[in-house]
Amino acid sequence: MFRAAAVAAAAAVAVLTMTLAGAASAQVGADLNISPRRVVFDANERSASVYVFNQGDAPATYTVELVDRVMRPDGQIVAATDALDIEAPRSASAFIQYTPRRVTLQPRESQVIRLRLRPPATGGSGEYRTHLTITVLPPEDAGFTAAQAAQAESGEVSLQVIALFSISIPLIVREGVIDVRTEISAPLRLPPAEGTPNGALKLELVRLGANSVYGDLEVYAGQGPRERRVAVLRGVAVYPEIGRRSVILPLAEPVAADEPIRVVYKDDDTRAGAVLATAVVRAP
Repeated sequence: MFRAAAVAAAAAVAVLTMTLAGAASAQVGADLNISPRRVVFDANERSASVYVFNQGDAPATYTVELVDRVMRPDGQIVAATDALDIEAPRSASAFIQYTPRRVTLQPRESQVIRLRLRPPATGGSGEYRTHLTITVLPPEDAGFTAAQAAQAESGEVSLQVIALFSISIPLIVREGVIDVRTEISAPLRLPPAEGTPNGALKLELVRLGANSVYGDLEVYAGQGPRERRVAVLRGVAVYPEIGRRSVILPLAEPVAADEPIRVVYKDDDTRAGAVLATAVVRAP
């Protein structure tokens, strides 16, 4: 039997990671902000800066590290160690130097994380990737106090969960010829449902080239001068470890059953604004 004097309290730590995929900056708990949303190194870019902001009302300490992550076919980004069913991409962690490794920021204060590339120099074409991960450490006074532990009844084990939030952005290293090609496959209109009162569009974004693709999906309804944009999803990527990714785009307004729908995927990477793929969904 557990005794209160021996085991008064147990603490658990949960790490919640947000991988930036669609916003120039993102917030976790309205306190941690990081910009830009991704970093790409190539023959012309060998260094970069990432800005970390503490937007909270209290000082905060962050750890900075490189973590290899993979993309699942549904677009989720998870640690490579948690997705052994997916072949991990070639890691860029050995080629990227960064400083600092730990940061303490006062409220409304910012810090620059400096990145420098030591190129792989394999002489061929290819893409390497890792993820810069910023994690908020819990304050020193987090957890049970001695008084709280003493209040535990005999035989009682208390559990306190401390969430460690983190933000992760991709760091991509490209060598040689860049091959960015894609297509939109199997677009399908979905009827209205909870959370999507105007219906939605489901499709698969297929990567055809050797490199990852990154861009914005836009959906237009109608024809000619009546055509209007009814959905947009920014920062949609397909990484080399998967061949295709499923995407669902909720419609912002009703679309009549006889209206055609046009989907456009625009590059926001190597040729910003260039159309990489299009597809038309005819009325059922």
